[in-house]
Amino acid sequence: MLKRKSLLVVLSALVAFLGVFFFSQMNRVVYQDLLDHAGLSTSAQVLTTKHQQTIVNANQQLAQNKQLTNYQVQYRQPHSNTIYMYGAGNFKTLPLVSGRFFSDSDFISPVPVVVVGQKVAKNLYTPTNQSYLKYGDRYLSVIGVVGTKKDSQLDNMIFISTSTQQSLAQQSLTKFDIRLDGKPKLTHLATFKRLFQASSAKRLVPQSTPFVGLAWFEEYWWFGGALVLIIVLLLVVAELWLVLARRMLHAASFYTDDTTDFYWRELRHFALWSLVAIALGGLIGAWRLYILQYDLLGILLVVIYLLSLSYYGLRLRHTLKRLAPH
Repeated sequence: MLKRKSLLVVLSALVAFLGVFFFSQMNRVVYQDLLDHAGLSTSAQVLTTKHQQTIVNANQQLAQNKQLTNYQVQYRQPHSNTIYMYGAGNFKTLPLVSGRFFSDSDFISPVPVVVVGQKVAKNLYTPTNQSYLKYGDRYLSVIGVVGTKKDSQLDNMIFISTSTQQSLAQQSLTKFDIRLDGKPKLTHLATFKRLFQASSAKRLVPQSTPFVGLAWFEEYWWFGGALVLIIVLLLVVAELWLVLARRMLHAASFYTDDTTDFYWRELRHFALWSLVAIALGGLIGAWRLYILQYDLLGILLVVIYLLSLSYYGLRLRHTLKRLAPH
């Protein structure tokens, strides 16, 4: 009996590992979307304005408002790979191939600097150890190159710092989409709208439900199916545990008088070994596979464990009631 339960523990661990594998694949897609959106999360806001102020004027107003922290602003003209950037505090950065990303000092400097995608980096002017991007009749210092092993739209992007003293883009804000993102999420959206005198605001990725958008379901429907499969497999394991419990019940001569003790003893055993199995499979998966959202993974494993435990408890109670004499 112990050998059979040990096999079920291993089987539960394998199912948990499979669940982490599917979660890892979803995280890869999420990360790819992040790169394609120039490092902005799907909850980033896009503002449009009819105000004629320039980027420098807008940056100055942002800097004067001390309640605004840990954010980035990307000024981007439609269908352009050039992004003018301003930020404050701790904001989301991009994976670096070399060099560094922008810091607070770059957003107060009168001299613009550049971060480029790795495909753009191949065409830079590099007379010595320093690379330069030709921008009109100027050469701008490149401080970093961003990208990953997998191709993405990020590889062709150019990020140019703006500050409270300078911006190479002299057009009014009406020519740009103003993209806002925060870390861990954007706060004080109403203040940003007021400062930019926004005529409209929308999410970077539209939402059609209170939690996620229709685009999310269209992108990750396969993960929902995989999650259902994992739950079904764990419930099958619970049924196999129940088969062993029935055999123990039939072998015990005292079951008619002690079903309550039998129920709680078997439920404790299942709870303990299921927890060990799911935790083991989850930890191995988190260690060996690509995971971006550890907190969400932990919640998912806990929910799956509780569903499995609840199912086993209900099925075991039903079995004892059915076998008990009337």
